[in-house]
Amino acid sequence: MKKYLFALAALGLLFACTPENNGNNGGGQNNQEELTVTGEVSEITENSATLTGRTNLPIAVGDAEVGIVYDEERYFEEGKKMVATEAGENNQFTVTITGLNFSTTYYYRFFVRKGAAVKYDDEKSFTTKEPPCPEGAVDFGIVLTRSDGTKYKLFWAKTNLCESGLCAKPEDYGDYYAWGETATKLSYYWTSYKWGTDETALTKYNTNSSNGVPDNKTILDSGPEGDDVAAKKLSGKWRMPTEAEWDALCMYCALTWTPNYNGTGVAGRIVTRKIGGNQDNSIFLPAAGYRLGTELRSRGTLGFYWSSSLDTDVTPKARSIDFNLESIRQEGNYRYNGYSVRPVSE
Repeated sequence: MKKYLFALAALGLLFACTPENNGNNGGGQNNQEELTVTGEVSEITENSATLTGRTNLPIAVGDAEVGIVYDEERYFEEGKKMVATEAGENNQFTVTITGLNFSTTYYYRFFVRKGAAVKYDDEKSFTTKEPPCPEGAVDFGIVLTRSDGTKYKLFWAKTNLCESGLCAKPEDYGDYYAWGETATKLSYYWTSYKWGTDETALTKYNTNSSNGVPDNKTILDSGPEGDDVAAKKLSGKWRMPTEAEWDALCMYCALTWTPNYNGTGVAGRIVTRKIGGNQDNSIFLPAAGYRLGTELRSRGTLGFYWSSSLDTDVTPKARSIDFNLESIRQEGNYRYNGYSVRPVSE
């Protein structure tokens, strides 16, 4: 009987000391009332935000966790969660969120967790910045969505691309480039094309084994060492437009033929926003013609502008936008042709 009473007393003592029954809920830092956290936004860009928080709980302690929950709505339980991985002096920590949409308000709350106890700071919000229009570009209000769901604003250069960068004047024809090449040359044909000497011997940007060894690249490599001539010659976020971005320009804007742009004698198409557009918010696409072999053809009557997109149906070709007095169309053309380039930026 004494052994039984002793065992019962020991069990009661053990139960009284468990975290669930301890008034401190696990030793001082595991009680929700003892957890504190606060913070604010320290840096905001168009697509990211850095937030700095402070807590009374060292991150390295046991199962402690600090960070934020955020979303475009106030549904924090279903929102996104970012956890800080380290802290500085006085348990200060930072969290950087990327992949945000520009000009968008996000709601957030700092939190600290220890065991089952969680403490949240007050609800706050921040708004990401509007992307600045780059110098030498026009903002038509074109907003597109990437494959990952994030949005971006697309800006169009006011002038064509030249060997030295953007041309000085809208009516300047600019230089001519084969698709995927970053320098001008004397002759434009398969015999001088960088990525294959004929339709069956493509060495890059190929989705069909009958045209060479496939690498399944369908967009020109960008960056300083890539094959996108606009990205190579211009700094910042300049590049060649994709086929989808040319589509968007044609959808958002009117492309009106003029035989004599601003009295310069240069024919082409003036691009203005369909709703709310004006001459102060427009660009001009000269009918610069194109180069084939050693000849310059159709200047003043035709315009040919490359996209950065491969023609995946006929891989010896790439997608371009072509226009004359009567029509505008997008089609595939042989990559070796020397066409104009109109850069875009984000």
